[in-house]
Amino acid sequence: MTTTIRKHAAALAIAGFAGIAGVGMTGASALAATSSPADAASSSEVSVAVGAHSDGHPTNASGYADALVKAWGVGSEEEVNEYATPGVVKALSEHGDVFATQWDRIAADGAGESSSVVYQNKVTKELLTFSVNNEGATHGLHPAVHHVQFKDATHPSL
Repeated sequence: MTTTIRKHAAALAIAGFAGIAGVGMTGASALAATSSPADAASSSEVSVAVGAHSDGHPTNASGYADALVKAWGVGSEEEVNEYATPGVVKALSEHGDVFATQWDRIAADGAGESSSVVYQNKVTKELLTFSVNNEGATHGLHPAVHHVQFKDATHPSL
């Protein structure tokens, strides 16, 4: 019995040490991670240099919004119309695409029916927030991006 307890205690100690060592090596948090429909764990930088459409549809809100940003950045009107509601398409068109390739995702948060995915423009520092229907994004139901807001980062009250 004491041998079994010692083996379990040793295994737990090794696992704990490995977890702490892994944190030190990666700089990540050892605390339990939470997962949201927005998939905050995915890469925050959106590269529009790659093709706008990948193999299959995005499976979470941030991936869905990223696909929209990529499509907008490469000028793919067909895919922008696929991912976004007509009101969002109109707002993106009215905003213009001079710096459409310069957006980096800086936040994604969601629960329930909708997620917010936030981008910042590397050139203008402007903020772009999409509201994404989680059910639509998860199941590839188009269009799932139903709201967009641009905000001048130099004037946060606007």
